[in-house]
Amino acid sequence: MQKKKKSYKQNMMFIIVSIIIVLAVFFLIKIISLMKKPTLTTIVKNGELIKYEEVVGYIIRDEEIIDTSGYSGFVNTTVSDGNRVAKDGVILSYVSNTEKDLMVKISELDGKIQEAMENQQNIYPSDVKTLDTEIKINLYDVIKAKKDVYAVNEYKTVINQAIQKKAKIVGELSPAGSKLKELIDERIDYETKLNNAKQVLKAPKAGLASYRVDGYEDILTIKSLSSLSIKELEKMKLNMGQIVPIDTSKVKIIDNFSCYIAIPISSEEGKNSKLDDKIKLRFDNTENDFVQATVEYISEEDDARIIVVKISSNIEELVKYRKINLDVVWWRDTGLKIPTDAIKYTSITDQKTGKIIKDLATVDIQKSSYTETAWVKVIREANGFSIIENYTDEELLKMGISEEIVEKRSTVKLYNDVILN
Repeated sequence: MQKKKKSYKQNMMFIIVSIIIVLAVFFLIKIISLMKKPTLTTIVKNGELIKYEEVVGYIIRDEEIIDTSGYSGFVNTTVSDGNRVAKDGVILSYVSNTEKDLMVKISELDGKIQEAMENQQNIYPSDVKTLDTEIKINLYDVIKAKKDVYAVNEYKTVINQAIQKKAKIVGELSPAGSKLKELIDERIDYETKLNNAKQVLKAPKAGLASYRVDGYEDILTIKSLSSLSIKELEKMKLNMGQIVPIDTSKVKIIDNFSCYIAIPISSEEGKNSKLDDKIKLRFDNTENDFVQATVEYISEEDDARIIVVKISSNIEELVKYRKINLDVVWWRDTGLKIPTDAIKYTSITDQKTGKIIKDLATVDIQKSSYTETAWVKVIREANGFSIIENYTDEELLKMGISEEIVEKRSTVKLYNDVILN
């Protein structure tokens, strides 16, 4: 009996030692194979794939030049460049030499009024406080824009208007006979005389008022689209990105609802674009916020074409320009981004018939001591990378994959380690 027990123990020891040796050899082989050829992995991250093209664009607008030949005198802008104006709204006022004297007196009074307001310790209503905040903000903007003479002039006009509004409110609250009240009443009297004497230029229609007239308003028009050619566009004496200077002796009204951009293009994407296609544009001022555009007209040439796109936003920003650099964004996809090398294809067979349904893209996910395989949809592939998504249960079931397999399947998640093939 004792011999049998001893023999049993020896056999068990032999089996245990054998298992340990086998496992040790297995892990040794694995370690050696990893040292010879380590598994390369990459982390799944959110990313973007984008296809864009840098192009040159010529701005085409519905714009009407206003005849100012019947006006004379010193020009005072009521509407700043690129701002909206209503139909019959006052754009400019013209002041004579006599009126200039009145303006000088008004300016002198403004200084005295400001000094009187500062010496008055009254608690003013919220309207005055709001105007004070507006004046401070515009003063900071003037400092930022000190290199742009035109912008500084526009800020100056806005600040003066705010100061005048403040003075009128404070004057109404001041007691009769006070120094401030007398100064404001005197100013109102001069202002009334000035308004009665000056000429005003009114807008013939609603739109954006602009003093940037470059001579192409009657050349680059919506009606001239059919006569555009790349050669004719290149002949135009236009510098890339040049800001058209302000000249208040010339005024135009621009349609603020839409504008067109003529783009000479020779890429495959450009040649394959069709009328009514929706594309995205990126300007210097929009950064990653793309502007929606529609292809409105196409003019075919020998090795290239002109596509004319229509936009309905960012119009105010383009008032300053006629010829610009921009990006045409043909497509843009975001999602789980991995190297295309991590994707391989596996045949999926019908559970009933055994026939191959289709080849599905898969990725291998590295876990601590094992790997999992997940089916994925490749949304976009470009430049060695792919944007992927997991299949839904419904999509896999429609392919003929059993419900049991669908429920047990692995999926790719953010920050998974996937194996590169």
